[in-house]
Amino acid sequence: MQVTRSYGVAAALTLVGGLGVGGAAHAQELEQALFVSVIRSGEPVLDLTLDEFVVEEDKQQREVLRVERAEVPMQVAILVDDSYGFARNISHVRNAITELLDTLPDGQQIALITFGDHLTTVVDYTTNKDQLRLAASQYAPFSETSAYLMNGLAQTAADLDRRGAIRPIIVLLTGEDAQTQLSRVDFGRQRSGQVISPRGGQGIGYKVVLDVLRETKVAVHTLVVRAPDMTTFAPAPDVSTFTRGALLQDDGDRDRASLLEQLPSTTGGGREELGATSAIPKMAARIGNEISHQYLVTYARPIGLIPPETVEVKVTRRRHRVRSTPSRPLMVR
Repeated sequence: MQVTRSYGVAAALTLVGGLGVGGAAHAQELEQALFVSVIRSGEPVLDLTLDEFVVEEDKQQREVLRVERAEVPMQVAILVDDSYGFARNISHVRNAITELLDTLPDGQQIALITFGDHLTTVVDYTTNKDQLRLAASQYAPFSETSAYLMNGLAQTAADLDRRGAIRPIIVLLTGEDAQTQLSRVDFGRQRSGQVISPRGGQGIGYKVVLDVLRETKVAVHTLVVRAPDMTTFAPAPDVSTFTRGALLQDDGDRDRASLLEQLPSTTGGGREELGATSAIPKMAARIGNEISHQYLVTYARPIGLIPPETVEVKVTRRRHRVRSTPSRPLMVR
């Protein structure tokens, strides 16, 4: 079934099943909770009151019961592309990871994970920021491609789910089309008729990844670096002589683009496209600031209703962007 989502000041999210029953809910209602970011000019807005929030399920307005600062502990996976095509300036990527760590509150469970040809846990979930900063200072490109992007996202989300994460977040740093950067040797082999598949395989389909992210309720915040000089890796291919391997690469490009495009509306995270890696540290700090200053919005859903296809959160103030991610059941009050 197609799910309608809205953009701009409203964040519409697909829900797979209802959330938990709150102990303080009305007799004929279920309590539902959302982690909500309200942004204006790139900065979180922190002075909103209950009557300024509007929550709709499939266009039907629901009663907002409580609005409070989100103090629920976070579980944050920093997922960084380690392909040579992405990390052309290592210091920018290292600084971005450090800036993100500095803006996150102390005491959060944070992991540093890299992907490219495969997935590597550099530092497992820990509250020790010094350990994470040390690992960030040693970041270096390793992989020839970032073909494992989709597998890596799905595996990271599934791992957070297995750990019972209540407020799971993935911060993804990658390039726009780093998956398809073939070496000159590989390109020559491809043109000669050999099928080239990046190490780690072609990956699972992007729709499967989006389903996993919905079900695990993971917010994915993405920084995508556009790379106008990527054509220097190989000459422009002659379409008339494309082999099956090249067609597989094209399919991978389309899946990657579709995934990156749909991550914000599916997960409630932000997405920024950057023209150069020099801007990554500033934007990483902005992400950390946003997720550190969210609201927990609790609303009521009548008992017996089929779970909605969409939940839309708005605020009555103009020119404010709203992003939201459904919460798992929280502790009974």
